[in-house]
Amino acid sequence: MQKLVTIYLDNSAYSQGRMIVGSYGDKHGLVEEHLKDFLAEGWTITHLNGFGGNSEGLCVRGWITVVLEKK
Repeated sequence: MQKLVTIYLDNSAYSQGRMIVGSYGDKHGLVEEHLKDFLAEGWTITHLNGFGGNSEGLCVRGWITVVLEKK
């Protein structure tokens, strides 16, 4: 059995209402999905890919697509 999970990443979501923030480094890696719950239930990651999200501005949005498998 397989499952597709998408993780939406948006660096402006961590700006706490400010227009310009020098760094979002303290929030990098924060994932607001349930991927860790799936992994704890025995699902394993078979594919991991980035989708969209490149920008030359301050706001960058994109997705990580994860294919999970459970035997």
